[in-house]
Amino acid sequence: MDQGLVALLSAGVGLVGAIGGAAIGGLAAARGARIGAETAARATVKQVRDQADIDHDHWLRGQRLDACRAFFVAYDEYGLAASNMTRAVERGIAGSEELVGQEFGRSMTNFRNAFFQVRLVAPAAVRERALQLATGVEDHYDSVRNILAMDGSAMAAAQAEEERLRYELGGIWNALMEAVTDSVARRPMTE
Repeated sequence: MDQGLVALLSAGVGLVGAIGGAAIGGLAAARGARIGAETAARATVKQVRDQADIDHDHWLRGQRLDACRAFFVAYDEYGLAASNMTRAVERGIAGSEELVGQEFGRSMTNFRNAFFQVRLVAPAAVRERALQLATGVEDHYDSVRNILAMDGSAMAAAQAEEERLRYELGGIWNALMEAVTDSVARRPMTE
């Protein structure tokens, strides 16, 4: 064989090898780039989801705190209005019962509205305690309103019942405060 032909054949084989190697290398590089891009995309999606979960937890915690604050304020307002109402009845101040009664009714409406906010966002333990408090406040509200319709010995019995209910509310309030404190202190939020 002629040296020129051998060189030409060698060059052709080298060319085919180079093209084949480049093609295989290009395919491997493309596959590696695709795998790298998919891995980066999955990592980005996971990071975005994790950040969304964290943001949602912060938002929910804020909503819970706001709802509990509003509930506490409404409970305090109710307690003040209830005290004013019972004092007006005890003192028998003519005409003041109607004005104080309107304030008492408004405070109860505000308390109910605040309770509904807690029901929407609070964790189960807080909702349960808030429901107990709301039920106790409803009973107390009815008790105070019953006092208005009574006189004499029936009024004394109704006032004793109101005082008993008021004392019960204190215990329920303390249990609610513990549940809220536990809920706020828990991290990460599990409910």
